[in-house]
Amino acid sequence: MIESSREPALSAQAGFWSSRAPPLVQFFAWLLMHGRLQCRANLLRKNIVDDATCELCAEAPETVDHLLLHCPFAASFWQRLGIQMEPDAAACNLLHLPKPENLPAAHFDTFVLLCCWHLWKHRNGIVFRQESLNLPQFLQNCKLDARAWSCRLPRQNMGVSDHWYNALSLAM
Repeated sequence: MIESSREPALSAQAGFWSSRAPPLVQFFAWLLMHGRLQCRANLLRKNIVDDATCELCAEAPETVDHLLLHCPFAASFWQRLGIQMEPDAAACNLLHLPKPENLPAAHFDTFVLLCCWHLWKHRNGIVFRQESLNLPQFLQNCKLDARAWSCRLPRQNMGVSDHWYNALSLAM
C-alpha cells in the first residue's frame, strides 16, 4: 500500500514523464521530484560547499523550493504570470500550482516545466557564467522556448503555445 504522503510526488513524477517537454527537461523534473538537483542545500549536505545561502538573493538557504518558487526573482516571475505561490508551496507539488485563467489546462504541466527549467538555467547562468538577466530578458528567453516547444505538442493542441507566448508577453 502506498503511503498517502507519497501520492502527490508519485503522481507528479508520472505527469512530468508524460509531459511534452524535451527528455532533458523531463529528467530535470525527475531530479527535482527526487530532491536530487544540485542546489546549495544539497551540496552543503554532501560537504561540497560551506554555506547554503542562495547566491541569487542571499536571503535564504538555496533549496529547490526556494530557488524555483520563493526566491524573490522566481516569486516575481510567477506573480507576473498570475500564479500566486503559497508560502508553504513545495516544488514536489508543481503539478498542483494554481493555473491562471489566461492559460489553457491542456499541457499546463509542460508550461510549468518550461518555467522551472528556465529558472534553473537562470540560476546556473548567474552562478557559473556571471550572467545578469533582468526579468524582461528572462521572460523573452522563456517566450523563445515556448515557440520552440510548440512542435512537441500534438497537432490539435499546437495553439496552446500561443497562449504560453501571450502570457509571457503580457508578463513583460
